[in-house]
Amino acid sequence: MQHLSLEMLASSLAEQLRCAQEDLCHQIIHSLAHGKPVAPATLQNLLQISQQELKQRLAGLPETEFDQEGNILGWGVTLVPTTHRFQLNGTVLYTWCAFDTVLFPPSLHMQASIHSTCPVTGQAITFVATPEGAIRDLTPTSSVVSLFVPERRLDCVRATFCHQSLFFQSEQVASVWLSTHPGALILSIEEAALVGSMVASRRFIAGQKGSVERS
Repeated sequence: MQHLSLEMLASSLAEQLRCAQEDLCHQIIHSLAHGKPVAPATLQNLLQISQQELKQRLAGLPETEFDQEGNILGWGVTLVPTTHRFQLNGTVLYTWCAFDTVLFPPSLHMQASIHSTCPVTGQAITFVATPEGAIRDLTPTSSVVSLFVPERRLDCVRATFCHQSLFFQSEQVASVWLSTHPGALILSIEEAALVGSMVASRRFIAGQKGSVERS
């Protein structure tokens, strides 16, 4: 379903999607997995940095979502509802794009239940993504995911990559969308999960300093 091997695809995505503040992004994602807004002071303590340094570093992540009190609501994983519902241990979260739903379970070492919809047919798409990069209980089984492979590292991931990463009811349905997005790829959910696991190992797991507390 693609010209690149899954390994080459994962290598390219790991590099081009790499956050400019990777350790900060990593801590935001893990902290948000608890299902509550993340106070800046929490990140200061986790990263052992000053308030001013954190402010400067967050300025380098312009797509970060905040509430009115200045707490962080989202970066990749979000408390703000999107099409992609992402449930961890009973905690309902969301993700910015379809690919995030298979990237973050291995990144967080947690199993997730996903519920999304096909933008063409409105069909509900549900499955369970495991920390090992496996997919279970996929409905409908014909579901696929679109991916955009950037040529260079992205400053605005959500506005470029995420808006082109969607779930579709089938490859046939996705072909309608693909006709107007010639730079995108279509993968099965299982293939996307394998790529997500490989990207997670390159971006997050190897340099991980801690993991989310399991409830």
